[in-house]
Amino acid sequence: MNLAWCLDSGNADGTRGGAEITMDTFKAARPENVNLVGIATADVVVFGNCTQFTAKLIPELMGKRVVRYHHDLGHAGDPTLNRWLDDNAEHIFTSPLHRERYSVTWHPQGEVRVDVIPPAMNLEAFRPPRQVRRHGKREGTCTVGSWQNPGKGGEMIADWALRNKVEVDVFGPGPFVPVGPYITLRGEVTQDDLPEILWGYDRFIFLPTAPEPFGRCVVEAAEAGCEVITNDLVGAKHVLETDPKSIRTAAEDFWSLLCD
Repeated sequence: MNLAWCLDSGNADGTRGGAEITMDTFKAARPENVNLVGIATADVVVFGNCTQFTAKLIPELMGKRVVRYHHDLGHAGDPTLNRWLDDNAEHIFTSPLHRERYSVTWHPQGEVRVDVIPPAMNLEAFRPPRQVRRHGKREGTCTVGSWQNPGKGGEMIADWALRNKVEVDVFGPGPFVPVGPYITLRGEVTQDDLPEILWGYDRFIFLPTAPEPFGRCVVEAAEAGCEVITNDLVGAKHVLETDPKSIRTAAEDFWSLLCD
């Protein structure tokens, strides 16, 4: 199969967020018979985030199978391209909450295919090794995020820390990072360093005020052995409670759908 992979190059500051990490993990798991090509020679075109693409692509997409893996709830980017994708692509969402909260309602008997497949994640990297499980020391509470908007719940975390008089170590950049008397800012952290950091904490807290389509940090913290404090606005919470196996088979399920 010849497949074109359309994905934003990353954030304006050069960093790669959860969407880019997810799509990189999917791409790395592709079967040997899948060839990455340009749109012109592709049988299938996959879109991740597409804020850097425009409606000029639409003529090239006509007549091809187009699959959009959603990472967000909104329609950032070119509105004409987004409308075309809503009407013509197959859609994959990260969680049932994500699918329900997306701003388009498809007719149940319509021709648009809609599936739910969690992000592909390297969970093995977050599982504490035996030595850490036996001899590691866990203490304290932490949170990790890219605090780019108020919906990430920075104020809620600061309020929780104040009400419970619990110190919270905060990792990650952004203008809406938690701030308060029980908050300690620990700066940015790389994905490679994150597992070892989580292994040192008892608890992980994530309390968004806007729906979080998935929230991979919740799964990573749980896999690392932390007690997770979160709320029903997190898609990953629903998946962990109802279908945790789907997180481990995400890459296989993604390529099985594409190769169907």
